[in-house]
Amino acid sequence: MSSPVDIRVPQNTHPSRLPNYGAVETSADHEDLDMGGYPLSRPHSLRDAIESFAGSYSRASLYYFAENLTVPSNASTMSMISPLPSRLMTDHSGDVEYQQRHSEDSKMSRSHYYDATDTMTNELGRMTTDASYQPFPALSRHTTVATILSHHHQQGAAVSATTACIPRSSFIQSVFNAVNVLVGIGILALPLAFRCGGWIFGTLIFLFCAVSTNYTAKLIARCLDACPSGASTYGDMGAAAFNEGVRAFVSGVFVVELLTIGIAMVVLLGDGVQAFWPDLTLVQVRILSFISLTPTLFLPMRKLAITSVIGIAACICLLLTVLIDGFSKETHPGSLWDPMDTEPVPSDLTHIPLAFGLIMAGFSGHAVFPSIYRDMENPKQYNRMVDIAYVVTVGAYATMAFAGYWMFGSETMQEITQNLTMTPGYSEWVTKLGVGLIVLTPLAKYGLMLNPVNLTGELWLTSCPTIETWCKASPRRKSYIGAVVRILVSLLVVYIATVFPGFDRVVSLLGALFSFGISAVFPLLCYRRLFADSITFGESVINNIILAISCGMALLGTIWSFLPNTL
Repeated sequence: MSSPVDIRVPQNTHPSRLPNYGAVETSADHEDLDMGGYPLSRPHSLRDAIESFAGSYSRASLYYFAENLTVPSNASTMSMISPLPSRLMTDHSGDVEYQQRHSEDSKMSRSHYYDATDTMTNELGRMTTDASYQPFPALSRHTTVATILSHHHQQGAAVSATTACIPRSSFIQSVFNAVNVLVGIGILALPLAFRCGGWIFGTLIFLFCAVSTNYTAKLIARCLDACPSGASTYGDMGAAAFNEGVRAFVSGVFVVELLTIGIAMVVLLGDGVQAFWPDLTLVQVRILSFISLTPTLFLPMRKLAITSVIGIAACICLLLTVLIDGFSKETHPGSLWDPMDTEPVPSDLTHIPLAFGLIMAGFSGHAVFPSIYRDMENPKQYNRMVDIAYVVTVGAYATMAFAGYWMFGSETMQEITQNLTMTPGYSEWVTKLGVGLIVLTPLAKYGLMLNPVNLTGELWLTSCPTIETWCKASPRRKSYIGAVVRILVSLLVVYIATVFPGFDRVVSLLGALFSFGISAVFPLLCYRRLFADSITFGESVINNIILAISCGMALLGTIWSFLPNTL
């Protein structure tokens, strides 16, 4: 006997027994058709396919971490978000959906879409405060930074409210988005991780990180389906599993992680510049980094989201560069035919904890998996999508780690690009192309990573009554506040990158403190809490083992990130 719509499924029900697990209603079930009988959400031409792919990637890039940053409840977000005309309706499952009707002669690009999050938030807020409408307890819908960023992303696109549609990502698009989130600058330090851990420990750590995060990525979907209607972020998972106070904690963690990623970007750009101009001092390089990176914080979100594709293109190009250079050179160092001396077990065992964070940093994209899951046309394929994305990611990581360590052995440096530029005998144009694209990565992603932090800071400042009153005197004053926040945040990031200039330390800290916590520990804790009474004994053993190992590696890796070493 099916439960009435207004009765919530107990939170400890196992995912396999949930009636809606993996069956989130999608537009594919009730799509509008054009005059030819084709679904309007599906591309009809190559141009439409490219625009649809770009739109899907843009959404995934835009919501990277921003969905998990909450804004203060007293912040005036309405001045930043224009009301979007929409039609709200409640389907048979009680979920509020944003629906738009398509015109038969609409020729609008599929990549143009409106985000209805703010409208739904306002509507839900009105309904829950109305004395005549008292639904069963549900998650409190918090406005996130992604809501405002989405509005900024859409500015300049004259899309009619009657012709716009909210597209969903196809299976291939979702795989690409997941790979793009997983594969990042952490790939540069993987050969160093194997130098720290040797072949045996390095391989074991790598396999543990890959398998455990693949498992927790799938747990995220189960937790979201077990949560009350509307759960789509890490904050929602934490609020459902524990309490609303977890939202602020999650938001704070992501702010610090985004700042740390910004620091890594500055260090990476500086190391790349010094590879081409070695005579520059550290201070000179940091000044150049500040001058070149800060303007990207003022670029429109639409441009930042699209240009961030340079990141994955650079990683692919760098991987090809390593292989081409390695096979083109017949003698060591830097040859795949004549390898350097390597170690099965490192001669200095105290370096092993550094490998924890260096390897785990490559699996730190779980924060965006909830958005990717909710954005899929067919959520039932989510687990398969995760597996394919991990096959691609693990293949790329393993190739870089094994080839890099095989080529340079004990001489492996903090970034594989440093070895490539300092080793004679390579094709100059191939090496410069690979390293040059890596240098461009910070320019493409710096603004995208720090924009959520900047907007969060701006909203917190303008929520102060004194500053809010001052801003109301002139429309431009809020822009001044935003500019000051962006410059100060960039100054802070560059300053910390000057004090802690080691790329290996920054990446190790990212992996040990944040990646283990966000990608392994947090999903496991939420899953244990939501399904405490229905987890099987085998699942409980597996979860406890992963949790214990992850916590231990996170603790040791974080401590070792701050200790001096002789690498």
